[in-house]
Amino acid sequence: MNKNLIHILTCLTLILLFSSQLLAQDFTLEITIENQPDNVITLGEVKGDKFTPIDSVQAVNKVVRFTFPGNAHAGVYRLILGQTLVAKVMNEAPQQLDLIFNKENIILETDFNAPEDKLQVILSEENRVWHEFKRREILFREELNTVEKEVDYYSGKSNSEKLAASIESYNRLQKRRDEFISEITDKNNELLASKMILLFREPFLDGYLSPELRKKIFQTEYLRNKDFTNDTLVYSQVYTDIIFSYLVSFNQKNYTPVQRENEYKKAVDIVLPATNQNPKVYEFILDYLIHGFEVLQMGNVLSYIGENYAETVCKTDEKTTLERKLLLYKMSPGTEVPDFTLNDINGDPVTLSEVQKEKTLLLFWASWCPHCNEMIPYIKSWIKQQNTPVEVVAISLDTSAEEWKNAIANLKTGAWFNVSDLQKWDGQVATDYNIYATPTLFVIDKNRKIIAMPVTTKDLAELRL
Repeated sequence: MNKNLIHILTCLTLILLFSSQLLAQDFTLEITIENQPDNVITLGEVKGDKFTPIDSVQAVNKVVRFTFPGNAHAGVYRLILGQTLVAKVMNEAPQQLDLIFNKENIILETDFNAPEDKLQVILSEENRVWHEFKRREILFREELNTVEKEVDYYSGKSNSEKLAASIESYNRLQKRRDEFISEITDKNNELLASKMILLFREPFLDGYLSPELRKKIFQTEYLRNKDFTNDTLVYSQVYTDIIFSYLVSFNQKNYTPVQRENEYKKAVDIVLPATNQNPKVYEFILDYLIHGFEVLQMGNVLSYIGENYAETVCKTDEKTTLERKLLLYKMSPGTEVPDFTLNDINGDPVTLSEVQKEKTLLLFWASWCPHCNEMIPYIKSWIKQQNTPVEVVAISLDTSAEEWKNAIANLKTGAWFNVSDLQKWDGQVATDYNIYATPTLFVIDKNRKIIAMPVTTKDLAELRL
């Protein structure tokens, strides 16, 4: 009995030891690069349109090796190979190569001058399947775009034979593409690459329909039945590529800014409900949309998202950056901002309601913020141009009293009410006002209601008080 027990315990120990070794197993990436210049090559993770470097090495005899630790997450990673001579002169982007890592060793061969086109996958099922799809997808896209233009061209002509031939070709290409996606994913359904490829499926758009009707079907059907539950795919550009392609369909060159914003609001109302299948994926896509509309400076779309979708994210004890973004954009003109009391540079308390005037500018800034230091002189000039006196309350997100005071002296803003709790983003006022970036500006009236929230110097220049 004791011998049996010892035998069982020994087996269990060996199993646990073997399992832990498997869990801790490292994986290697080896890539041979012809014509690789003598520079450092960087490996980083991809998360939507963001890239984060994680390691750098020097190529030795055209060969580069990286190690993925056993706990490295699956997803898309990017190799930055360096700039070509032309790219250096023209200040263009460096050569790069994206690859999938999913707990397997990877061996690749390519050429620095054409990393994607010359890529050969020696070892890695994930990358073999993914890059086979990418190459075929490029060809399908080129053919479909060409034939669709022919369909639209002949639709306005009297040559019915050429129109019919173009439509048949267009419809046949769509079916071939869909069959290819089915075939490659069915054969490799356990791969991460297949999960990514399936997201590129598109609705069938019959060439016999008008361009307007095809567009409507695309907008109605494109996001249906897509899987937004796989949070591993957050570590790739697949979700963001899909959302970007969808948004593009809502834009037209002849739209006015107001028309364009209204169309994007319609798109938002389709994208966000369709993608709300997994909290992590949903918040990732929501953040991507907000960032995109910030870049486009579409304040009305951002306010619309804040007003309608601020309550759709998971609430936490401490506000996340995404929560702050949504709630900040919910603070539209007419919203009453909260009162507060903070100490000034002398340690004396300053209460907003006691110092505010007919018009008051609230400026959230920091000495370490270069954009703040650029905007403050412009704010000083703007104030002088106003017909109504403007009081300024500058709330610093500094943590160092010395750096804060030095910045005030250098920027010559001593006439303002300069206040801070020296707690950066964690201060109560920064939290109450949903501050996630600096500079952030609020122009308020005597009732502490928002008149405007200028973002750029252009916004400020257009604001007259």
